[in-house]
Amino acid sequence: MFKRWILTAVSIVLIAIPMAGVMPAAAQDAGLNVLAPESARAAVEAWAGAFADAELALTFVESGAAVIARLNEADIVFYDDPATEIAADCALSRVYVPLPDLAARAVACDGDLSPDALAFLTFAVEPDGQQIAIGLGLLPAAVEIVDQGGETVTIPQPVRRIAAAYGVGTFYVYAVGAADRLVAAAYLAVRDETSQAIMTRIDPDFPTITGAVSVIGQSETNIEEMAALQPDLIMAAARTGWLDTALELGVPIMRFEGESPEALKAAMTMLGAALGPNAAYRAEQYNAYYDRVLADILAQTEAIEDRVSVYMSGTEALRVASGDMYQSMMIEAAGGVSVTADLTGYWNDVNLEQVAVWDPEVIFFVPYGGANAEAFTDSEEWAIIGAVQQGRVYRVPKLAGPWDAPIPDSILGIIWMAQTLYPDLVSLDCATEAETFYNLFYDYAIPEDEIAMVCG
Repeated sequence: MFKRWILTAVSIVLIAIPMAGVMPAAAQDAGLNVLAPESARAAVEAWAGAFADAELALTFVESGAAVIARLNEADIVFYDDPATEIAADCALSRVYVPLPDLAARAVACDGDLSPDALAFLTFAVEPDGQQIAIGLGLLPAAVEIVDQGGETVTIPQPVRRIAAAYGVGTFYVYAVGAADRLVAAAYLAVRDETSQAIMTRIDPDFPTITGAVSVIGQSETNIEEMAALQPDLIMAAARTGWLDTALELGVPIMRFEGESPEALKAAMTMLGAALGPNAAYRAEQYNAYYDRVLADILAQTEAIEDRVSVYMSGTEALRVASGDMYQSMMIEAAGGVSVTADLTGYWNDVNLEQVAVWDPEVIFFVPYGGANAEAFTDSEEWAIIGAVQQGRVYRVPKLAGPWDAPIPDSILGIIWMAQTLYPDLVSLDCATEAETFYNLFYDYAIPEDEIAMVCG
């Protein structure tokens, strides 16, 4: 799925470059027809000259609007604004953004989208295409960001090789379309056979990536093995203990902290800025999707006066998410009330007497670490709790990554929570949204059996 395109060392020699605005009569025989505004000539010609997998016939017109007006003449179109809505009977690919002010799409007005057209656009937005744009002065040679640990980090461009030691952050890389840059990574809770099989379907390189470093994660990482992979960027949790040692490698380190919806969206924006215009655009699209879903749920639940009380359990029945944790904020976003909202820190251990005082109406428990429904439903001690008496004990779903953690997929977890708490009020459909989400942000056509597994 994530093919790596190699930039060949060739001089810029273009195939069939016509005068501006003129589509050559023999264009149909010259390979793919590319239509672009004159303002993008330098970049498009350079990308075309370096792309060896197909012949390209280039036509330049006066503006992006003129490109859209002639959409049915092209296999690939470049235009000015990624937000431009294109109304056409033709099939269109997702939007690619090779430059901040330049968007592109593959087009098929008769038949299917050309794999070569998609390959060319992928080439333009990935590191080899970015390098060409840097050489033309159209993209910066380095970007500077302030990470979520408060550190200012300078990141040379383009980033080709990522070591993601933050198991939550690895999923951010997929959502911004940069999974093919991962050389080593930790994956939060992707340990069981089912989730590993799904992750391999999403990314066939998963077994190689996850096995590249013998130990990699927040608490411990084999830094020597990671260094041998020559990463351009290391992703780590802000609370990682081995960062001082890793800094000696001289590799930029981005620190992440995603324990709130705002922090999750900020993390996506930050990573997008580090990985180039296309990643930045996909981060922006994710954040907009997240906000839209939350607004839809709020509109449907804001009038509820008697909100459902929820107990969020961790890897043990009496281990709970504090009010500072993302899980509690998910419950609130779904229209519920977390009974542990007044607790602070991270996972807290409580006693059953306190749970009885809270007497939650619903129990959610995490989909990892051996947590299971039987710890509640088969226990005589837990039989006094209202949620157990009413049979309202639910495992939070996971596909590959768990939907209760601050990974991109957690927006689906909020939808699922809202539907579970208020099935008669919330119209958002978990199955429909899951299909849309994984297609948009993982480039994954999730099959029906997996949709049924996570959404019921």
